[in-house]
Formats: sequence, structure tokens, C-alpha cells
Amino acid sequence: MAGMRLRSKGGMNFEASGGFLKWLLWGCFLLSLPRVSQWLVQESVPGAQQLSIAGANGAQYTAGIERVTNDFVSNFLVGHVVPVVAASLVFKAVLDMSHGSSPLASIIAALFLLGVQGFYNLATGSWMQNSDAYGVTDMLMSMFGYAANRISPIVGGLALSAAILNHVRHRPWGTLAASGLGFLSVSGLWALITHFAGVSL
Repeated sequence: MAGMRLRSKGGMNFEASGGFLKWLLWGCFLLSLPRVSQWLVQESVPGAQQLSIAGANGAQYTAGIERVTNDFVSNFLVGHVVPVVAASLVFKAVLDMSHGSSPLASIIAALFLLGVQGFYNLATGSWMQNSDAYGVTDMLMSMFGYAANRISPIVGGLALSAAILNHVRHRPWGTLAASGLGFLSVSGLWALITHFAGVSL
């Protein structure tokens, strides 16, 4: 759903209230739901202890539902439906380009959809390092670290390359150059802001 919202929003620009970030937040929340139950237990919410025990032990009457759901998500949805949707977005990119529109929105959404399995493996693996009550925020911070340290330098290099190409072709290049430098400086800007605010995360 986040990938489809990414396509409908244009594929490049994000809003704080947009559907892409909302679906990512809900995905992180659902993946770290056991940690949420631990947080509820710490806050002495009535009934939270029973929820945590039921989730940890697993009930026999839900084993069949869990098996069918895992098979549907892994084999049918991620294994077959997502590649078909990504292929249709690539075809849509070709149609957009032939129509004179930018194909980047469909291409970026297709790349995101094709990386769903790896995204899920990261979310349930290295991003879910702590098993405490704050697993949701830990996963979100790990996601930000991945975006700042891995994705942003690649995007920054591409933006600077596009700026050089535009400069050679005598087209506007200042915005691309500034964007490239900004993407290359995301980690440093975040460290500077946290230092000014006196916050250690």
C-alpha cells in the first residue's frame, strides 16, 4: 500500500501527512506489536498482561490462521502480486514518457515495490535490535539511519550528476546541485541539529 501511495503522490515529493509515510508508520507499528504490548504492561494498562502472555505463548486456535496468513503474504502477495504491480508501473512509466510526462514517479514506485522483501527482512532483522517496550521508535530510528547513511548518498550523487549534465547542456542546474549537497549532508545535518538541541539518541 505504501508503494501505491508513493506512485499516486508523484514518487519524489513527500508530505508529513501523506499516505506513503502513514503506511510505513503502520507497517512499523504492526511489525513491532509485541513491543507495544510490553509498553502497555509497563504503563499498567488493564488487560495488557493477558495480551502479552497470549502473544508470547501463541494459541492453538490461531495457529491455522497464522499459517494461512503467512503463506498468503509471503508466497501470494509478495512473491506474485507485487512483481506484477511493479511490472505494470514500469509499463506505465513508458506510457508516461511517450505522453511527454516524467516517468520517474512510476519508476521509483516500481523500485520500492520490488524491494519490499528486502525491506521486510531489514525491518524484522537488523532494524528490530531491541526487544524492549520501545521497539516501534527503535525501528523508526533505524529506518531513518538507513535512509540517511545508505540511500541519501546515492540520491545525492545522482542529483550532482544530473546537475553536471544540465550545466553542460546549458540548463538550470543550481537546484539539483543544492539538492545533491543536501542529500550528501543528511547525516551531518542531523548530528548538528541534535548537538544544538542537546539531545543524544
